[in-house]
Amino acid sequence: MINTLVVDGDNLFRIGYYGVKNFYTKGRHVGAIYHFLNTIKRHLQTHNYDKIVVFWDGSENSSFRKKIFLHYKDNRKSRNLSEEQQESYDYQRNRVKQYLEELFVRHAEFQLCETDDAAAYYCQNSPNENKVIFSSDKDLTQLIKDDVKVYSPLDGYMYGVGDKVELNKVYFPIDNVVLTKVFVGDKSDNIDGIHFLGEKTFVTLFPEVLERKVTTEEIMEMAESKFKEDKDNRVLGNLLTGKTKRGVFGEEFLTINKQIVDLSVPLLTDEAKSDIIDLVEQPMDPSGRGWQNLIKMMHEDGLFQFLPKRDDGWTEFFTPLLKLARNEKQKFSKLKNKRRRK
Repeated sequence: MINTLVVDGDNLFRIGYYGVKNFYTKGRHVGAIYHFLNTIKRHLQTHNYDKIVVFWDGSENSSFRKKIFLHYKDNRKSRNLSEEQQESYDYQRNRVKQYLEELFVRHAEFQLCETDDAAAYYCQNSPNENKVIFSSDKDLTQLIKDDVKVYSPLDGYMYGVGDKVELNKVYFPIDNVVLTKVFVGDKSDNIDGIHFLGEKTFVTLFPEVLERKVTTEEIMEMAESKFKEDKDNRVLGNLLTGKTKRGVFGEEFLTINKQIVDLSVPLLTDEAKSDIIDLVEQPMDPSGRGWQNLIKMMHEDGLFQFLPKRDDGWTEFFTPLLKLARNEKQKFSKLKNKRRRK
């Protein structure tokens, strides 16, 4: 089995851009570039991978979900970056992609598509790979199964089958992450939940969700039974009628939230799906890639000043990534020879 690291590119990039503020070269901020590369390097030093795939949010990436729920992510206000800061943000994001090319790291972004959907589709269509998703986004923990784990760079924990995930200070089994977000909603994405139903109230009403996998049908049946005994319970009444802060939606509430939250059916264009299959199956062409390009970029960005002060400082920094280059070159060579024999 191939061991693959699937990276949530924008999630990792933002951590570096906003968190590593004091790394400058000739007055230009390079903290996001250094943090991205250094984080991947350090992770490779302690974990064994044969392949890395980085996904980025494409332009208009909320489009599919906005068609389902108009207010999706309306609360996401872009940070007030100055023109100079925005230019730095865009430069560093694009520059990271250039480094990834030279380091034989596969990466992709698709117009209208979100990273979560791309990662989900990749995991669903790579049966011969053991995947680790590198992200602090808890939504991605729903993808966990025998061949998929999630590593959170914020708490340094590798989540796997049987683990629990903290949602608003309540720890839910991974199997019930989607279920919980369907009913409770998600404030960070502006997804409406049942009015007055939070995580703590949810587990108080339905303690089963902390112990075993529960379905939406079970929740509705239990809610109906409980409501017969407690007609004055406003939360149960809201749940049974699909009432949110925006109105009463009945069964449509569950349909809408499941489509938005559940990654089992990724919202992707046909082109994106095809390109992701290529990322799974096709080796990278080594033509034009090389250490000379990498060294040139490092000089231009002044990254050498942040590496150990030795002649082999840069090679030591990128040694964990050498295996990736060798693997990709070998795959490409085998495919080329196979085509020649035909």
